Amino acid sequence: MAYNYTPITKSAEALITRFGEEFTFTRTTDGAYNPATGSVAQTTATYKKYACVFDYTDADRAGQTVLQGDRRMLAEGHSYEINDTVVIGSDIFKVINVDEIRPNGSDIVAANLQVRK
Repeated sequence: MAYNYTPITKSAEALITRFGEEFTFTRTTDGAYNPATGSVAQTTATYKKYACVFDYTDADRAGQTVLQGDRRMLAEGHSYEINDTVVIGSDIFKVINVDEIRPNGSDIVAANLQVRK
């Protein structure tokens, strides 16, 4: 019998909404190549999600994957993608790593995002 993660997902969303803030994410997608102009059309879509933003510790930065200035976002469940951008304060950050919290392999309870200026 499979475990029902819906209550945990709702609790995670409620906590992230309560203690986090709403952020606007932007996703740019390449379209078809236009031979007349020699360029690729791009479409841009935005979406809003709640997240809590944290600084990485010195121990986190001891490896090669976390750089000075990177931030960690604990975000509500969603299909985030690498290269999505998010505005934090007045700065634009790019999502460089997505670690989904998906205990049953299908429902995304929350996501840890590594973002970089």
